Amino acid sequence: MNTFFWISYSILWLLVVPLVILNLVLFRQLGIMVMGTARGVNQSGIPVGKKIPEAVTTKLQGTEWSTSELMGMPSLMLFGSPTCKECADILPDFKRIAEKNNVKPVLLLFSSVDLASDYIRKIAYEDEVLIVSSEFANHLDVQVTPYAYAVDTNGVIRHKGLVNSREQLEAYAKAARAS
Repeated sequence: MNTFFWISYSILWLLVVPLVILNLVLFRQLGIMVMGTARGVNQSGIPVGKKIPEAVTTKLQGTEWSTSELMGMPSLMLFGSPTCKECADILPDFKRIAEKNNVKPVLLLFSSVDLASDYIRKIAYEDEVLIVSSEFANHLDVQVTPYAYAVDTNGVIRHKGLVNSREQLEAYAKAARAS
């Protein structure tokens, strides 16, 4: 009986240790998804303090737009998507916060022109909207939404990362002004 006890005791520990490790990994993933602590996502993108690279995309109306148009005025670039729930939650405050902080709002949508047009009409957004191509997104190192860059008057990135609340939008707009 003593031998049986020690064998079963050892086997249980061999099962418990990997389960504990697996639970820790799962809790970390849950924290990243639910709590918005995706440090890895916030470390992506163009580093803070670097100048935004020259990149070209198209406006919703079909004309070209370049990141060089950001020079001379602090800007808040918000990357969103018509299918992003968090984007829909913060978009009503986006233009108001940008105007309040005297920064230019730049809304960039990962979308087709048709879907973006319907979405903009539905939310009654009246400012300029840009369509993000995969090439443009790769050039600016943006893979998720809602993602933002606070760009100062010299085209230097002052803040970047995921934006999930009105308070974060405020912080980004203030960072763009503080150059």
